[in-house]
Formats: sequence, C-alpha cells, structure tokens
Amino acid sequence: MTFETRLLHRGWAMMSTGIALLILVIVVIWATSIYGDYIKQKEYQVTAVQFSRFKSALKGYVGRHYDTLLVSAGTHQPVMVTTAMLKNTGFLPMGFSDTTTSGQRFQAAIVRNAMQKEQLQALIVTQGGHRLPYKALRLISADIEGLGGYVWNNANVTGAMGSWIVPLSSFGISTSTGHVAALLTTDELSGARNESDRLYRFAVTGKPDLNRMHTSIDMGGNHLNNTDTVNAITGSFSGNVSAAKVTAEGDIRSQQGWLISRGDKGWLNESYGGGFYMSDNNWVRSVNNKGIVTGGQVKGGSIRSDGRLSAGEVLQLDQINSVGSGCSSNGLVSRDVHGALLACQSGVWGTNGKVDVINGNNPVCPANKIPLARYWTQAGGSNHGHYCTLQTGWAGVTMPSCESCVNWEKCHMVYSQTWSATACG
Repeated sequence: MTFETRLLHRGWAMMSTGIALLILVIVVIWATSIYGDYIKQKEYQVTAVQFSRFKSALKGYVGRHYDTLLVSAGTHQPVMVTTAMLKNTGFLPMGFSDTTTSGQRFQAAIVRNAMQKEQLQALIVTQGGHRLPYKALRLISADIEGLGGYVWNNANVTGAMGSWIVPLSSFGISTSTGHVAALLTTDELSGARNESDRLYRFAVTGKPDLNRMHTSIDMGGNHLNNTDTVNAITGSFSGNVSAAKVTAEGDIRSQQGWLISRGDKGWLNESYGGGFYMSDNNWVRSVNNKGIVTGGQVKGGSIRSDGRLSAGEVLQLDQINSVGSGCSSNGLVSRDVHGALLACQSGVWGTNGKVDVINGNNPVCPANKIPLARYWTQAGGSNHGHYCTLQTGWAGVTMPSCESCVNWEKCHMVYSQTWSATACG
C-alpha cells in the first residue's frame, strides 16, 4: 500500500468517528428528553393520586356532615372546605401535603343542586402555585379517580378528554388557567351520605363513630348472640331473663310476682350473714340462727319457745275463764273476769295452784283453798249435784242456799247425808 492510499483511508476513519459521535450525542439528548418526560409523567401521576386522595376525603366529610352542610350551603353560596379542615376532622392524615408538587393548594366548594335543592354537589379546584401546561392538565385529569378535570380558561372547568364542562360560577368559586379540578355529583355525595350511616364491622383507627349507632336498632325478632359485655342504662324485657349471677346496685322490685328461690336457699344479707331460708316443708328458718327484731307485732296461730320466754313489759292474757270450769290441759294459765290468775289443774280452772278433791262427810277445804264444786249423795240413794259460787270475798255473785258459806260444809245439804266431795282450789 502506498503512502497516498494510507492518507485516503485515514480521512474516511475520521469521518466515521465523527458521525458516530454525532449519533451518540443525538441519542443522549433524545434519551435525556425521554427521561425528563418520564419524570414529569411520574410527577403528574403523583399529583393525580394526591388529588384523588383529597377527593375521597372530601366525599367522606360530606357524607358525615351532610345535614349540617345542607343547612349552610346555597345554590351559588358555597361552603368552602380546605385541606386543614379535612385533617382536623380525621379524614386526611396530618402529614398530608397542603399543596401539589407545583405548589397549588386544594380547595373545595359545596353547594346545593339548583335542580334538586335538598341535594348537594361539590367542585374541587386548585389555587395558586405554578401554572401547569395543557399536556400536564390532560394527563393529570385523566388519572384522577372519578370525574377529573382542569381549568384552561378562567370561566369553565373541563372534564378529562373534554368529557364534561361546568361553569365555575355555578359553584361560586374562581381560579385561573392551568389548575386541576374534579367534580363530585349529587349521586356521588348522596351515596357518601348513605355510606357514612353504615355500621362498620371492624374498628377504624381514629374513627370510632363508624362503630357507633345514632338511632334505635330493630332486630326484627332475631337473636343477638355471642356478646361479651352489654353496657346499658335501662333494660326492658317482656320474657324471661336467665343469668348465672345478677348484681344490682339498687333495688330489685317485682310488680306482680314473687321473689322465688329453689332448694335450701333463700335470702341472705352478705354483710352480716343473716337472712331467711327453708330446708323442709314446714319451717321458715333464720340463717345462722340470727334473731328477729321488730318494733311491731309478731302474730301467729301459736307461739312456742324452746327456751325461756321473757317479756320486757307485762304479760297480757286476753281469754277469760271462770273458776271451776273445765280446761283442756293441765298447766294452762288464764285469768278470770277480775284479772285473777287461774291455772288448769286436774282438768279444772282454779286459783292459787293445784285443785284438791276432798272426800268425806261434809269435808272442809284447807285455809288456803277456796271451795269450787261439790258432789254429794243423800240418804235414800238420790244423787244431787251443784256448783256453788261464793258471795263477797270470793266471786261476788248470788248467795247459794247454805247454812254456812264460809267452807261450804252444808250447802244444799241435809244433816242425814252419808257422803260428799268438795273441790277446793
């Protein structure tokens, strides 16, 4: 190869190298542009996600406070909601940014629907910050959940891909070109109102109201099973209540029924260990043999004491018996009409203790006894009986026909009698 030929090939090599470097520079510039567009698209996607999160929080806020907002909002006089309001009410986390990556602030206007004045609708628009290019607005609005949109002129909000147009004036709000928007329709907010009234099955952190009833619940005759603790103010049951133990801080009252216990249990005072129970068919017993105290009467068919019977005052005997009348059981104690104490002795009521029967011909009672009755047999076999009562000094009744009434020795008797018996008490 000659020297001239080598010089010719050297020129071609330098040209090839230059072309390659030029292509490389073009590729780098193109790749940088593509990467920049990729980063911008990611930024727009983040803005769309952030906008969707604000929109979701606003929907929950309106659902929770629907009735209050309905009172305050007009058809062209909006209730304004900001990011700070949604944070303070728990619908947005406290770390949620108040602005987008372009520095635009979120703001929502809630108004009544002009055609359905008992319904609400809302429009979200961004304020301030840097104006976004048309391409960014189209991409962001398309990625917003629901009815995303943008403002490309100062009068209207346009939906993604031109799907809808709403005048800003219909929501009583304004903004400038290059801002993002979203529309919440009447149907969407009405659905949020219904969703906010649902009772959640699981706890939601920071939202206890989702597990709280705000009105009465009707189970429709169905059971409420497998509950742990039921805390309530009052309870009303038309049927039976069954429980292992029942503890009441106040009184337990029965309107028309009994306080019923079974077995050998009854009522027990836990503090002092007293009460009443039954362990057989006959007796109501005192728990732990406690005494019974009352300032009133204790009344019954009969009263028996296995020990000493003591009266703090006097012993009052209401039944009246008469001396010499019969009695059912020896040892009984009574009184006569004048209050004298009587005792049942040998089947007869008498005074001063035991009644003695003395036999003989005109027997005389001892000095400490009063004649009560006499039975005699006259000569000739005829029998005569008579109960004689004594006059002043003893009974104060009619004087019997007697020759000597001091000791009844000749009461209704003749001197020819052969036998007589006198009951002395």
